[in-house]
Order: sequence, then C-alpha cells, then structure tokens
Amino acid sequence: MSSISRLVLYLVLSTAILVTTPLARAEVGFVGMQVQGIGECAAAALGHKTTGVLVKDVAVGEAAAMAGFRRGDLIVKFDRKNIKKFDDLIAAVIKTTPGKKVSVIVIRAGKRHSLSMRLGKRPASWQVKKAGFRNYPEIGFTVSAINQKIREQFSLPWGAVGLVVTLVDKNGKVTSGLAPGDVIVQANLKDIWEPSQLTRQIETARKKKLPGILILIESARGFRYSVLPVN
Repeated sequence: MSSISRLVLYLVLSTAILVTTPLARAEVGFVGMQVQGIGECAAAALGHKTTGVLVKDVAVGEAAAMAGFRRGDLIVKFDRKNIKKFDDLIAAVIKTTPGKKVSVIVIRAGKRHSLSMRLGKRPASWQVKKAGFRNYPEIGFTVSAINQKIREQFSLPWGAVGLVVTLVDKNGKVTSGLAPGDVIVQANLKDIWEPSQLTRQIETARKKKLPGILILIESARGFRYSVLPVN
C-alpha cells in the first residue's frame, strides 16, 4: 500500500459505494465529509504506528460540519465500532440511516475528542446526475450544473456545489466578473445548483426592473459576492 491509501473515496456515501451492496436500496445517512485511509508509509511519517481514517474535507452545513469535524481529524471509532482502516468506516456508515445519531471518536493534535453527529439526508445539490447547460447571451456567459463529469472536466474541488461557468463572451457584460471554472454558489442569497434556479432569479429581477442580482462566486481566489448585471 502506498503512503496515501488507494482507498480515497467520498464519505457522501449514498451512491457509488453502495450500488454493489444489498443495502443499496435503503437510504444511507449522509455524513458530508471526504476521507482517506492511512498507508504504512504515511503512518511512519507521523513517527508512530497509526491506524484510523483521516478527514480530508468537510461539506459546509452538513452533518460532519455541524458536529465539529475538522481537516486532519483521525477517526478511530464510529458508532461504537473501532475504525482501523477505510473498510471499517465504510462498513459502519452503510448501516446508518438519515436522522440517526452516532458518536465518533477522533484524534486531533494528539488528543482524543468525542463528537456527536446526527446524520442527514443526501441534499439535492449533491445528487446532480445530468449536466444541464444554460446560456445567457444577453449577459454573455454559460453555466452548467455540476455532475461528476463536469467536476472532473473543470478540476472543481470536492465540496464545490452550485453552477460552474463554462463560457464567457469576451464582448459580454461580465468579462471582468466571471471566468470559466468559477462556481456560482448563490443567487440573491439562495443556494443554487440547477440553471433554472439562476434563471428564475434573473427573470424576477428583470420584471422588477432591477439592475442586477447578487451572486456568491467561488473561484481559485476564494469566495466573493458580486453583482451580476441582468438589464
């Protein structure tokens, strides 16, 4: 096994991992974190024998974030089951259901911490299967819903949720505000993940004769709010 375990998968577990198991028909509790197993070389780099599963990332607003998980937490116990390797965690999580409250023990900065987490349902924004595109020629850009193929095409972070900008017209109204690969996370302070949601906000603003809508953009520079001109 390499220093970084080959078992790098997402603990947003409801789909790919479960389709091969008998429990696939039941909805599994949504954890909302990305994890990674520890290989022998990685454990050696820490200077001592280490077992467990590392937290790589935490989805904003979901169960793990609300429970207080952090990057670098080492999960050693989940729902009263000892976690020594990645498969142990998978086996424990697939037995959960939305709404279940589980206790988790993590090692953080060398100290044991007990966390309590109530698992949720997989949000609609994490269930996008089809990359629906929408072009706004009068504004000068095109967006797409984010499915796995689009996520890989634009090298989007694991936790990015929203609409990715795929094209920007160099003669359009947003040439200095948006770039391909930017993710529009919110429109007028409402989370969006389907083009129709952005379209409704634009159409509403036009009916009210407003100059633009407020959008939250995630890019390589971080998050920022900006006004998208619509008239």
